Amino acid sequence: MKKVILVVAFCLVLIIPAKAQNEAGLFSMSANLSYGTEIESLGVGLRGQYFFLDKLRGSLEYKYFIDRHNLSEWEINADAHWVFGVSQKVYLYPIGGLKFARWTLDYGRANIAEVDSYKKSNNRLGLNLGFGGQISLSHNTYVQIELREEFMKDYSQFVPVVGFTYEF
Repeated sequence: MKKVILVVAFCLVLIIPAKAQNEAGLFSMSANLSYGTEIESLGVGLRGQYFFLDKLRGSLEYKYFIDRHNLSEWEINADAHWVFGVSQKVYLYPIGGLKFARWTLDYGRANIAEVDSYKKSNNRLGLNLGFGGQISLSHNTYVQIELREEFMKDYSQFVPVVGFTYEF
């Protein structure tokens, strides 16, 4: 019985509208760190976000995964977030979007005498699906946490992201 009451209470919290922070026309910038499970490397990103509607936010991001084992990646992500409040300070959103990624394998950096300088790059289009949340630190600063799956031919990966956001 206690579990049923907790589930009902949690559902009500999701349904009851929170503070009207999500207003059309708001713009924010974010710097973030991520980890790509396929490339096994730390990623550094910059993101711009804009609310087109009260709860619909667009996001454009550039991310670079640091070279590791002579493999690097950069990507551009265009995502949509449907933001809903859970409380006055916590907001959640599903993530859906498109990506363009360039993976580069560079043996010239290996400094191995037997290996000739060899560099190969692959460009890929992909799909982003995931879930994120943001926690308000002050009136216009937030911490964003996202878990996303990036689907691409031969390079799909799971990417957790943590970022700091400033809203203008």
